[in-house]
Amino acid sequence: MQKFAEWLTARPARGFLTATASSALSLLALPVAAWLPAAVPVLVLLAAGPRPAALAAVGAALPVAWAFSPVLGAVGALSLAAVVLGPAYLAGVLLNRSRSLNLVFQVAALSAAALVLVLHVTIGHPSTVLLPLPEAMRPMLEEAAAALVAMGVPSTPEQVGVAAARVAWATSTSLLLLHTMLALFLALWAFGTVREPGLFGRQFRALRLGNFVAWIALAALAVNLAAKLATGRPWQPAEDVLFVLASAFLLQALAVAHALRNAQVLGTAPLVLCYVAAVLLPMALVGVGLADTWMRFRERFGGARPRAGA
Repeated sequence: MQKFAEWLTARPARGFLTATASSALSLLALPVAAWLPAAVPVLVLLAAGPRPAALAAVGAALPVAWAFSPVLGAVGALSLAAVVLGPAYLAGVLLNRSRSLNLVFQVAALSAAALVLVLHVTIGHPSTVLLPLPEAMRPMLEEAAAALVAMGVPSTPEQVGVAAARVAWATSTSLLLLHTMLALFLALWAFGTVREPGLFGRQFRALRLGNFVAWIALAALAVNLAAKLATGRPWQPAEDVLFVLASAFLLQALAVAHALRNAQVLGTAPLVLCYVAAVLLPMALVGVGLADTWMRFRERFGGARPRAGA
């Protein structure tokens, strides 16, 4: 990876071509791989500066705009490219200036929480906007309903559509937050292989959202519970903010697990189980990440001997 990162950042044209190629590849696995092309401009920004990074960002945007222009039009396709790539690039600018992944993580989490509130204020409840769903989505809804029925959960395509629409703002914003952080993780790791080995590991293991973000999450939880008691149903904006911040605390929990692994408190098997839990039991890890705000798990075990070379 070190040689590839050195080659990539040596000339602006290489960043442009690599970003274009990675963006074209990511189209095969959207939205899962949406973070991949965003990592290239951030890497170039950290290693070579703003101008080569801007060229790489253009290269990353071109395949996205070209692929979606027949459906969304030129303006819509360019807007989609900006949504996919813009947050990671802006976060990369902050990372380049502050050299603190922790600061960027906190800003990104707060920005995502603010964004989901803005969506509710400016656009409205997602169900009122997205329903009735386009007929083109019906085959996907039928497949999802059939899968749920096979698992013993009675469902209809309409019920699946309503449930998906209800959480649309929270899901899309959480994905945007996670993609932004994944792009930064890859870029900082590649940059570290060239300039400072171990840089990413040290910064990732120190990730913490802090008291302010934790209290916002608890306030959103309290508001949501109060709404349920008063009206019998949750207040969607508070529930969505809580969902978005839970995604951030999930990352903090993984950072805690890696820090404890580095301190030889956890072994490899428990670390792997943490990643399994992130998929199967995410709320358990969210609780760990939130509790770390006050319990300070990493500091409690800070006396343990770090692993060699970490």
